[in-house]
Amino acid sequence: GKQRKATLEEYQQTFLQVPRIDDRKPVFVSSDVRDRLDRVVRILGGRRMSVSGIIENIVRHHLSLYEEDFEAWRKL
Repeated sequence: GKQRKATLEEYQQTFLQVPRIDDRKPVFVSSDVRDRLDRVVRILGGRRMSVSGIIENIVRHHLSLYEEDFEAWRKL
């Protein structure tokens, strides 16, 4: 199986905190991805957490993780 790098608590801290989202814009994902994220949010998230919230957190995490790489690649 896949090696798990985060504990449940770490995952919840990173991806399942309700984010503040100002100036919302629509983004489209497949119904399969939406259904899978909805299940994660229902099982592991708090009462106020939403699929939009987990998507916001996933994208923020990704952008933060690769921020330096994006800058380096931009200069290629």
